[in-house]
Parts: sequence; structure tokens; C-alpha cells
Amino acid sequence: MEFNHFDENGNAIMVDVSEKKDTERVALAKGRIYMSQETISAVRKGSVKKGDVLGVARVAGIMAAKRTPDLIPLCHVLCLTKAAVDFTVEDAYVEAVCTVKTTGKTGVEMEALTGVSTALLTIFDMCKALDKTMEITDIHVVRKEGGKSGLFLNPKDAAGECGVEESECSMDENAPIRVAVVTLSDKGAAGEREDLSGPAIAEMVTEFGYKVIETVIIPDERKRIESELVRLADSRHADLILTTGGTGFSKRDVTPEATRNVATRLVPGIAEAMRQLSMKYTKRAMLSRAASVLRNDTLIINMPGSPKAVRECLEEILDSVDHGLKILKARESECARK
Repeated sequence: MEFNHFDENGNAIMVDVSEKKDTERVALAKGRIYMSQETISAVRKGSVKKGDVLGVARVAGIMAAKRTPDLIPLCHVLCLTKAAVDFTVEDAYVEAVCTVKTTGKTGVEMEALTGVSTALLTIFDMCKALDKTMEITDIHVVRKEGGKSGLFLNPKDAAGECGVEESECSMDENAPIRVAVVTLSDKGAAGEREDLSGPAIAEMVTEFGYKVIETVIIPDERKRIESELVRLADSRHADLILTTGGTGFSKRDVTPEATRNVATRLVPGIAEAMRQLSMKYTKRAMLSRAASVLRNDTLIINMPGSPKAVRECLEEILDSVDHGLKILKARESECARK
């Protein structure tokens, strides 16, 4: 929102924005809630007595972003075109990210901050019976776009403290390709099975000259997968997201559906090439439902679930994938210069 002014009597007033032009406005804010490992474990397992902690917190954050003018007195009433809340669960904290968009005369950073704050407060409320020492901290605007001021990147995040370096937000054609690796496994996420495919992917792309910015293991839950893919593409600015697992016939294998649901364009040839290669080794490769898509300028590819198959497929596709990623980075750099 705009800085508040005063009238001739020194009273605070809402800024008059009627003369401003309508532009697309985007804001992203984040924050963390630190908690005990026992509470983190309960959140991950869904065993908190009040219910689905992150699911309820997500809805609360979205509702709060929409009702920001009712909570912050001098904020303008805006018609939001998007309000989304995503979470990352680490060993000591849960990080919430709220992204808000509109087309209008004033920005939406207050809506993003209100959304992330309410999401974190909701987590506190749902978990307070387990942990009264939880601490909410580090709430701030990461990024905002639109209006006269244009693009703003928080120096704290640009310096790499929160994982996004300004020079690496896909604006530099010569910057290394940023890769995120996502392992989909119920047992892996619960610590009951060692992840071998994720490290195999990370090792191969690193040898290829790419930069692995994050590796995560999450259960085979469609909404959770969608949320993670959106976060890695939109907030972490990954150029390439490689998933492993969850592409078969089991009812829990929902990776392709989640991947297609976050896509802006399809790239079917990559998945088809991997299936064709794998058919040389086993006819069961025809049962793979893996997808390959673009989410804006991020390429997302579903890889097989075994280390051996991962290595074989990466050897087959990496050269062509690299060519496609360079086209994407060149396109975005050109857009930035304009």
C-alpha cells in the first residue's frame, strides 16, 4: 500500500490514488514459526488434535489477505486476482509464503503480509497445546512488482539469506541453471526409507554444471506436491524442477496430475523420450505416466523412481533440456531488458 498522508488538521487519511494508472501488482511475503521437533513431527504426520494444521492455516491466510482493509484501517479495498499461501516444513520451523496479485492503482504488500501473519498465527493456535514456546519471526516483504516503483527485491533475500539471490532470478543468461529436486515418497518423508533417487539426480545435474538450490522429500499428496512445485518455481525461482517417484498406477501415485495442474504449457516430448529409452530395458516402462511441463519459465520433469532409471534418463535428455533452458533464460533476459 501507499504511505499514509495527513490532512490539514494532522489527521491520518487514506491516500487518494484516483489519478494513478491501473497496473498489475504482485507482492510476496514470508515468515517463520519456530517450534519443537515433536510439534514439527505432529504437523508432518497430521496428528495434531485440532486437525490439518497447514490446510487450515492456508485457508486462514487467504481469507485474511482478502479482508486486509477490515484489519488495517487505511488500506484500500482491492479486488484480488490471486491469494495463495504455501508452506515449507523444516526440522525447526515452518515457513509460510503468501503471494498476492491484483490489477489496480495501489500495491498489495499489506495483503501479502496480513496473509502470511494470519497463517502463522493459525499454526500457533492449532499447535499451542503441544508447544507453548513457539516463536513467530522474520515476517517481511520478499518481492513486489508493479506501479511507478517497479520491481522491489528485499536486500535480505537478494543477499541469499532466504535462498533467492537477485542475480540468480533467471535474469542472467550466463548464471548457472538453478535446479530443485523433489522426491515423492510416503515412507521417505516419514524417515522409513532412504532416498537414493534424489541424491542421484542432484549428483548428475551438479556434474553437468547446474546449481542445486534445494532438495526436498514430501509424501504422495497431490495438494502438497502442487504447493511445493509452485513454491520452488515462483518463490525460489528454480529454472528446472526434477521430481522422482509417484508416476505409476498406484492410487497414491499422483505426481503427474499435480504437475499438470500447475503447468502453463505442456512439453510432452521430454517424458515421451524417457519412456522410449526405458522401453529398451523393460516393457513396463509403458506404464509410466510421467509428465513434463512448463510453469511460466520453469521446466518441471517427472523422473522415474529408481536411481538406475534416473541416471539413464538424465543421460538421454540433459543435452536437449539444457538447450531448452537456455532459450527460456534468453527470453526472460530479453523481457527484463525491455
